[in-house]
Amino acid sequence: MIPFQLLIKPAGPDCNLRCTYCFYRRVGKLFPAKPVHRMNREMLEEVIRQYLGLRFPVSCFSWQGGEPTLCGLAFFEEVVKLQMKHGRGGQAVSNAFQTNGLLLDKDWCLFFNRYKFLVGLSLDGPQALHDHHRLRDGTGSWERVMRVARLLSDYEVEFNILAMVTRKSENRARELFYWFAEQGFRYLQFIPCLERLPGGRGIAPFSVSVGGYGDFLCGLFDVWWENRSQGVSIRLFDTVLEHLVGGHPMFCVFAPDCQGYLVVEHDGTVYPCDFFVRDDTCLGNIVDTPLPTLFQAPAYKQFCRKKKQLPHECQGCRWLSFCWGGCQKDRIDGEGRPVASNFFCRAYQQFFSHSMPRLLTLAKEIKPPAASGPVEGCEQ
Repeated sequence: MIPFQLLIKPAGPDCNLRCTYCFYRRVGKLFPAKPVHRMNREMLEEVIRQYLGLRFPVSCFSWQGGEPTLCGLAFFEEVVKLQMKHGRGGQAVSNAFQTNGLLLDKDWCLFFNRYKFLVGLSLDGPQALHDHHRLRDGTGSWERVMRVARLLSDYEVEFNILAMVTRKSENRARELFYWFAEQGFRYLQFIPCLERLPGGRGIAPFSVSVGGYGDFLCGLFDVWWENRSQGVSIRLFDTVLEHLVGGHPMFCVFAPDCQGYLVVEHDGTVYPCDFFVRDDTCLGNIVDTPLPTLFQAPAYKQFCRKKKQLPHECQGCRWLSFCWGGCQKDRIDGEGRPVASNFFCRAYQQFFSHSMPRLLTLAKEIKPPAASGPVEGCEQ
């Protein structure tokens, strides 16, 4: 079986922020019976037992939300105990943890450091920009998040920054790069914000525009290129470089298909993607159907194949092998129906045309020389 990752939502859609652009809050409508959603200990063990039972060389657990810290530190201490219980010798386990950071303290940081969790911290930039969308009880969250970022650094926790690119920030690429670099943040991921309105009414006002996102990527690339000696890593640029040196894309947006992970909600229901946690895309529940069966289910394979069902204009595009049509969620309208092409198609074309000559030069510098013959232990 092809190894896959688990993206687990132990607190479901519950969160202690009310971000205006949050796409996952609507998922609460799928679980109306309880106002609070938490994965219980029995379900947690079942998820870990089944996944580690597949004996992948590396088993990747990604803990997301909502906000996973709402489950409490004791929950994740139990996670590690159960991973040790059900893992076997020679089996590597990794944990990634996406958080808004509000509940993190010294004890959380000691835990993350000890068990080598990779933390993704949501931070949109300077205070006015971050607090414009990321609200807690009607007030901003920036000051607390910045204190947590320092705490993570002090306790030597590996973490990266996830920043949303919105209509408000789409013309501030250069400013954002320098601001993050000045804070000492070296691992950055910029995520385009897009929310389509139902009934064909366009996009939500906070969504980044197509032209704005294209300009943002080009401006970000220029300032990154000028300062590349600083060692700032930007995930999208790293992904394209990985492709150019002969590797595989490091995130699903630019992968040829969607067959890379399963989403497990707090009650054990499984979905193909967290952008597609919907009644019509539910694959089943791990209590009734084991994870490997769900991963090989016709419904999951059908979902994965949809990424390859590209519009005609994609077939002759010179950048097809780099973007593969982009994310499926950017290829549907506000009712979930397919549209002609990816919303960000022109933005990606603009970025690739702008950056590719320099990325090719850089790829040649870092690409290892060709071996004179087969290398023992490598796939041919």
